[in-house]
Amino acid sequence: MEFINSLNFNHSFIKDIVRIDYPADMPLQCINDYGYSYIMFRFGEFEAYDYKNKPIEIPKVFVKGTGDFFNVKAYKNSTWISVELPNHSLHNITRLIAKKCRNKLIDLYDYVDASILDRLYYEIYENKTVEAITQTLDKHLYKFYSAWNCDLDSTVMVNYIYSRKGLLSVSELSEKFPYGERSIERMFSREVGSSPYRFIRLVRFNFIIRELEKGEYTKFEDLIERYNYYDHSHFEKDFKKFLGQSISTYKNDFNPLLSLALSREYNKI
Repeated sequence: MEFINSLNFNHSFIKDIVRIDYPADMPLQCINDYGYSYIMFRFGEFEAYDYKNKPIEIPKVFVKGTGDFFNVKAYKNSTWISVELPNHSLHNITRLIAKKCRNKLIDLYDYVDASILDRLYYEIYENKTVEAITQTLDKHLYKFYSAWNCDLDSTVMVNYIYSRKGLLSVSELSEKFPYGERSIERMFSREVGSSPYRFIRLVRFNFIIRELEKGEYTKFEDLIERYNYYDHSHFEKDFKKFLGQSISTYKNDFNPLLSLALSREYNKI
């Protein structure tokens, strides 16, 4: 598996780009959720299964928002190109209630003219660097960027949650921002795709699992305490919720896709 990205990636709209080439068959790999939206390009043959292990149909170009983990099996000579976007982009692209889109791979051809996507799809496959992929995306999709990147009422709260590494409560959001908790719940359902409580937990989990991946903590308990988990069992519950496996399984199983994904910078506000 060849994982192509740029450590110094910077763009006015796109948060990150990754290309993954599979020169050989790859067994099922877990892909966890980071709370962002994505446009993804599929080339070749893949199998995907949701968090309930139900098969998922994969359009060749799709948009996806925040949801649960899923598992992907790649076959020889297949390729993913993943374009990471701000969380609010799913709602801006589709105008759908984001929570109703959880765990759905939404065909981008329903929202962008086929003549544009066809040219983009075949041209972008030839791009072997992040720089070239970015130039191709800008060439074909630039006119959509302002609408897709339009801030929503939830945007500033989502960014605040990232800046706090998920170390806050829903009540703190209503204290800091001019919305009541029920209004925030409705807003997150419509625009974010998750309850604020779950989104906060997800962000916190993604920060702590990166710390865990680095292996810099000699005592696991110190890391758990730093991220305000009550105890080991409390963290174990989040592990199973967001990765579908126990901590011991994660430590013992080799998952290069997950490890490479976690090596990237998480928060790019």
